[in-house]
Amino acid sequence: MKIFEFDNAEAMKDGAVAKQVDGDGNAVEETEDQRKARVAQESVAALAESEQADEEKFEEQNHGLKFAIRPIKSFSIGKIEFPLGIIDEINQHIDEVIIPQSDSFAGGLVGQLKNNERSAQLDFPLDTEIGKQLETVFNQIGTTYLKQGYDRDSKAEVFQCWTNHAYAGDYNPFHDHGVQTMAGLSGFLWLKMPNCIEILDENPASLHNASGSIDGFTHLIWGTNGRKDVLQLHSQTEDYVKPIVGTMLVFPNWLKHQVLPFFGDSERRSIAMNWNVIDSEQELMKHMSEREKANYKANKDKSD
Repeated sequence: MKIFEFDNAEAMKDGAVAKQVDGDGNAVEETEDQRKARVAQESVAALAESEQADEEKFEEQNHGLKFAIRPIKSFSIGKIEFPLGIIDEINQHIDEVIIPQSDSFAGGLVGQLKNNERSAQLDFPLDTEIGKQLETVFNQIGTTYLKQGYDRDSKAEVFQCWTNHAYAGDYNPFHDHGVQTMAGLSGFLWLKMPNCIEILDENPASLHNASGSIDGFTHLIWGTNGRKDVLQLHSQTEDYVKPIVGTMLVFPNWLKHQVLPFFGDSERRSIAMNWNVIDSEQELMKHMSEREKANYKANKDKSD
């Protein structure tokens, strides 16, 4: 049994963190995991207390008025960070297997990767040992994204994968991805970056004076709003994302994006993938009228 104590009676309140002690009342040294958990709990408690104080202050200063904000979500982008050890293994497989096989995937892609003899877009089969391992990981990522980003009771099944090997002057124009189901996901995982991209600020301050501050960045676009629209309280509808080795982005397959050219030595490497989205019966039922549900069940009974 673990024994905990507080410094005083006043400290015993919701969100408070006690010290663990032994049977003699001596403090027990916490582990690193316990310390991190404690710090996280204290931060949450402090944030909640601060928000409550702000709400009480507003209510007091505004004659009892209560204030709330309801953000309207447009869509979700998933960001996943891979351990660099896994990135090294993927790169090794690409260097030793994918590049020597040189099975071009460019026939169905719009990428303009052509300015170096090593510029290429190559098929990454999912039926090899490494491919099957990544397939399992990617499917878990896609399914988790659907649940956490959309509360969707569905499975994501990755069905194609390819590598992008870009060098100075290469670029990928404005495009989206195709899938085989009503809804679908796309994504990419950054594997290698030249130094000229790595040294750039993740949040560029300005594009003026030919700064080159977004060279090699990925440009995500989900609307046509410009600066005037944002000043009029419309939402931002584009973002420039710095590619960072080990980082993966997941998004709906309809999201338009492009990769800007860079000018420097070395390779900008990524692996891209598409998922089909397979909805469960429960998810399908959420979007049906009563008549549609009846027809669905009748057709299902016939097929059974």
